Amino acid sequence: MDMRRSNTLLGAKAVLLGAVVSLSLLVAQPSGAAELEQVAISFEIPKVVTRDMLVQYDGTSMYLPVAEILRLLDINCSFDPKSQTLSGFFIHRDSTYRLDPTGGRAVIKSRDYPLLASDCFVSDNDIYLRLDLFQTAFGLPLQFDFSLLRVLLPLNEGFPSFQKLKRQQARAKLQKAEERLYNVREVPLKRDYFSGGVADWLVSANPVGGGGHYFDLTLGSMLLGGDFSLAGTGSTVTGFDADRLSYRWRYTFNPNPLATEVELGNVFPVGMLGRTMKGLLLTNRPLVQRTHFQTVHITGKLDPGWEAEMYIDNKLVDFTTSDQTGEYDFTVGLSYGSSVMTVKLFGPNGEVRSEEREIRIPYNLVPKGTTEYSFGAGTVLTPYGERPHVQSSAHYGITTRLTFGLGADVPAAPRESERFLYGTEATYQVFGSMTVNGAFSPNNQTSIGMNYSLPSFATASASFTRFNDNPYNVNVKQQSSAIFSISAPFKVKDRYFGTRLYVARDVYETFKSVSINCGLNSSFWLVHSSYIGKFKISSYSDRSVRTLVSQMLLSADFFRWLKPQVRIDYDHGQNAVSKLGVYLNKRLFRTGQLTLSYERNVPSRSSSVMVTFNVFNQAAYFSTRMLYSDRRVSMNQMQRGSIRYDRIGGAVRFDRRNSVGYGTAVVRPFLDANNDGIVGEGESYLPGIRARVSGVGGRMSGPDKLYYYDGLRPYDGYIVQVDPASLDDPTLRPVYENFKVELTPNVVTTIDVPIVPASDISGIVFRQSPEGKFGLGGIKVKILNISRDIVTELTTFNNGEFYYLGLVPGNYRAYIDPDQLSQFGYTTLPESIQFEVKPSITGTTVDKIEFSLIPKP
Repeated sequence: MDMRRSNTLLGAKAVLLGAVVSLSLLVAQPSGAAELEQVAISFEIPKVVTRDMLVQYDGTSMYLPVAEILRLLDINCSFDPKSQTLSGFFIHRDSTYRLDPTGGRAVIKSRDYPLLASDCFVSDNDIYLRLDLFQTAFGLPLQFDFSLLRVLLPLNEGFPSFQKLKRQQARAKLQKAEERLYNVREVPLKRDYFSGGVADWLVSANPVGGGGHYFDLTLGSMLLGGDFSLAGTGSTVTGFDADRLSYRWRYTFNPNPLATEVELGNVFPVGMLGRTMKGLLLTNRPLVQRTHFQTVHITGKLDPGWEAEMYIDNKLVDFTTSDQTGEYDFTVGLSYGSSVMTVKLFGPNGEVRSEEREIRIPYNLVPKGTTEYSFGAGTVLTPYGERPHVQSSAHYGITTRLTFGLGADVPAAPRESERFLYGTEATYQVFGSMTVNGAFSPNNQTSIGMNYSLPSFATASASFTRFNDNPYNVNVKQQSSAIFSISAPFKVKDRYFGTRLYVARDVYETFKSVSINCGLNSSFWLVHSSYIGKFKISSYSDRSVRTLVSQMLLSADFFRWLKPQVRIDYDHGQNAVSKLGVYLNKRLFRTGQLTLSYERNVPSRSSSVMVTFNVFNQAAYFSTRMLYSDRRVSMNQMQRGSIRYDRIGGAVRFDRRNSVGYGTAVVRPFLDANNDGIVGEGESYLPGIRARVSGVGGRMSGPDKLYYYDGLRPYDGYIVQVDPASLDDPTLRPVYENFKVELTPNVVTTIDVPIVPASDISGIVFRQSPEGKFGLGGIKVKILNISRDIVTELTTFNNGEFYYLGLVPGNYRAYIDPDQLSQFGYTTLPESIQFEVKPSITGTTVDKIEFSLIPKP
């Protein structure tokens, strides 16, 4: 991998003894110091550790064990009892230290400093340093509270131990999320011969100033096992516009590598020659946009005791420790688009290294070894009217960087000048940030393009297309088109600027034109500015026409309740201002906005004033606009939204968003009295249980207070995670907390969640001694649901007892955490305990789960 390696310094803001130690602090104390007394105090680092510690006290000063404290912070240190020295390194191996009380010296980064007898003393396994010298030597501001007998070290998030704790918490969260996916119940895709009913509607009226009233209506449902949509438009002037009536019926075969769907109606075969047609389409393209591209292995070397974490876009996706070979190996799924992959390496003493790589995969690349095709037959609109055609295209992933495609458009009954078109195209990723593509269609057109993208630096694209003399495709006699665009942010001191440039050159049969647009935007304090410059030159055989216009837009956020904007257009050809505009935007309550605008057209000496009021609620979106211009007043009103028939709840639901083509899920928890997972006679629904669906918020609706989730992608797999805490009764528990569901569009898909009374378990973990049996706190007890491979972890109380309410019917095995047993050197008797939780309308109690810990011989 082409990784950029960087070193990151973590740990306390420590300044080693050689850098900042003040010789005035290391002054000798009286030789007749009081005899040292051993005292037990509480040592605390907030959020990291609280533990008892033995320190030494001479009546005036307190001495604390250096090695013990540094190890709590995961800082490298080693005590040599023969030479009575303490040495190690702080984060990096070149930041070494060595304390030698016998020799009366401290060596910090090869520099010697005196270490007086009054500053420290040596025990059998550690060196005790006076409390105030920890700040000077290691930057650790220890604070002693005599009344509480507590030494407090304020938390510094750079402490290696705190960073390690954060990593452990993040890893535990990742593991828990992965474990939750084991307890998944699949909801099968349901096909209805006729079901559902949803409509997207839009009405536009002109009550003042004349003009007709317009409407758009789109209907959707499930028909003969597939989804069906019908769309039309019209007005009070022309009536219903039959020419713009469109429909589509789609039936899916997913999963099937040979064919994923068949469509009838208004269809679109993809490819360089694809055009909308009325007819039939067969394809094996993914039903939803492909996200996964390929799986790769990321490997590397690790020193003993090191750990590695894999991040994708700053999100932890995997972690590991060095194995016997000293290597790490991550299996990573790469997704389309741009992402940043980072491997972070953590040493046992706070060392951190990172390796970063940007991954960019264009969406027009097909995975290696994969073929995608589409085949369509029907009528297409041509310059000769609607004509029967057959269209096809196919794309194949030759390598992970190269995709090759073919396409054809064949007239079924060709007339004069109708041509059989065919072509080929290819996309090649030269390197991570650059992609080139080209297409060639004989007697039709040839094109080549390039795209370069480096996030936070620059994005550039260029293309050239040559058109052949072909009235079938080019009605305006265009000969060629060249386009170049680039956008890049840059920083001047503390201010960021965004720049963009667009250049286009078009050649037609009778003239040429060059268009250049440039833009610059920035912000200063609460003022935002944006500049757009537009230049165009059109060249004819006998003349040329040039225009140059600049537009400046300023906006301010001085007030929360009012946002003013000013616009100025300047015509450089006339050397005069061409248009002025002032806009005032005010937010009204939570869902409304009022805009007052004034525009002055300087050349025509005309002015216009417009008032716009926009408001929305859950049911619809409303917009009203009144315009005064040239002594005329006009008014337009527009409303849009959607209506859905909920066959599950037997009700009609309204939404301001479009709903045709989207799926809806409803979570229906029910009390499963017989534990069969099916809603049976006499089993009632429970209100108000929430769930988590990626990217979608739920909305409670209906008398049963069920949660609905709208706007879901059809035929896409969703994981619905039920929230057990949202149940009103804490003694109830969902049998499954995760559901995998694939939704059909235009209908409501039900997710029935069986709820059962929770059973409880209790027991004790203890040690047997001659004095009797005593419980052990902090021991991890694992409860394995054997049938579903789900583990619940419990921790014993201080007296060794444990208790948990939340078991559902099934077979279980209880055991002590093996890692903890290995750490402390224990075995258990018995090794594990198996038990069964049977269905019950009140829940059952499992008790007397007892484990005895026995030291290993």
